[in-house]
Amino acid sequence: MSYKEQLEAAKKEGLSKQISAKFVEWKEDGQHIVGRLIARIPVQSTLGSGTYNHYLFNTDEGLVKFALGKATDNEAGQVMGKNGVYSITFRGQEKISAGRKLNRFDIIEIEAPIETAVGGQSDIPF
Repeated sequence: MSYKEQLEAAKKEGLSKQISAKFVEWKEDGQHIVGRLIARIPVQSTLGSGTYNHYLFNTDEGLVKFALGKATDNEAGQVMGKNGVYSITFRGQEKISAGRKLNRFDIIEIEAPIETAVGGQSDIPF
């Protein structure tokens, strides 16, 4: 069976999975995403203002990636944990000093992040 045939068979049987994320831009007040945080990826700003995060979420619609902005990274972004389920609603922009704008969000934790032990003791006896 060719690779294309394998792809078609996997799609037909519901065994394929989209692993590339759709990028979401926050434009409209009330825009909403609900899903599980898969990864927080540091990104270097092209405007020279340091780094900010891209958030990769698994949603009912598939994988999405978005930025919340440095101010939100420094607040809610610090408490949002990998594998937690969150509701994020865009609440528009607020003008701050020097003509800059700040994105506002309502972020609700639906399911707490699952802590995983790495390099420590475990219940596995080997």
